[in-house]
Amino acid sequence: MPVFFPFRALRPTKENITKFSAKTSDFKNQEEVLADMIINTESYYHVTKQSLLSSVKKPIEHFFKIGAEFVKQKTESGDLVREKVPCFYVYRQIDHATGRTYTGIIGLVDVIDLENNSIKKHELTKVVREEYLYKQLHFTEVLGEPVLMGHEHKPEIEEIIAKAKTKNPVYDFKTIDNKEHIVWLINTSEDLEFVTEKFAEIPAFYIADGHHRCASTIRNYHRNPEPINRYFMVFLLDENQFHIESFHRILSGLLPEELENLKEKLSNYFEVEEYKKGELFKPERHSQFGLLTRDLSLKLSLKKEPKTSNPEAHLDVSILEKKLFIPIMDIHHPRTDHRLSCIASSQDFKPMKKLLNAGDIDMVISNFPISFSEVKQVADANKTMPPKSTYIEPKLRGGMIIQKF
Repeated sequence: MPVFFPFRALRPTKENITKFSAKTSDFKNQEEVLADMIINTESYYHVTKQSLLSSVKKPIEHFFKIGAEFVKQKTESGDLVREKVPCFYVYRQIDHATGRTYTGIIGLVDVIDLENNSIKKHELTKVVREEYLYKQLHFTEVLGEPVLMGHEHKPEIEEIIAKAKTKNPVYDFKTIDNKEHIVWLINTSEDLEFVTEKFAEIPAFYIADGHHRCASTIRNYHRNPEPINRYFMVFLLDENQFHIESFHRILSGLLPEELENLKEKLSNYFEVEEYKKGELFKPERHSQFGLLTRDLSLKLSLKKEPKTSNPEAHLDVSILEKKLFIPIMDIHHPRTDHRLSCIASSQDFKPMKKLLNAGDIDMVISNFPISFSEVKQVADANKTMPPKSTYIEPKLRGGMIIQKF
């Protein structure tokens, strides 16, 4: 059984929260991050992204040390305040664009539970990324974005969240992406004990998003085995609340012969139907796929397959690898093959169509989203999913609740 503990967070004052908090550290648009940093000198990006401001190439440790100094200055000035007593933090995110709401609890879990598989993973990690995030954690001495994890439904946890929400929130603010962020404290000894006990009854937590951050905390603890480094911050969310989208697979640099007789090649594995010209079919169930090239628009339905006990083999992204990438496109290593990339299916598709028509990419493939139940099945079997299997929401903000190491 994994443990779940309250802690004394470092967090911005209510007056500074909108300026200080920032989009997730995984946000890939570096130009937008840099523009934000130049305009907003108070942003949490100044802790984690200092290197973007420099034209001089220096070791990343140098920039993370500047980030640590930024945190120190903000703490000394009173813009960041350390909680007086340990707390759990009830966090609600409302996405006004979609109408989706996510509400869970932020606290600390134990690195040891990651290693003994009480906290379960479903993705492989890259050593380079692990090391980068380890250095960020070690040199800035803060973790400003919780790892997103799921837990089984438990009515008592819903009840304590409802009780916390009867109090005045410490934060309630909106961001330019049309999201609202609300935080309440759980800080009485009775309620803290209740939360800890109820989560201790749950057999396992499941990493939803943040495998590399988890791996970096393991590194940090083993290289710096102080008790304070053994625990790290997570946002625990009822598994029924996650919203999961798929990723479109993008193929580029294909040879003309690889596109020849494509329908015939596909028919060895799929029922192949013509779809609306120039449109990508959106799968309505598992084992359906859409395929779009400059000349073809197809709906693919997998032909019947022998049953297997391996839950990873049933995933649509695994089927694509076995039935399309390897036998037809000669892509044997999806993690490293430069011809293969991905975009979240929730993104605007118009730019992709322009790239396709211009010849910059050659093919787009859609698949049905994976459920969190399937994520759990893979994790429980100690298997891993292919890269970019899930695009999971909510995406959390950095610098809102901070763990000090």
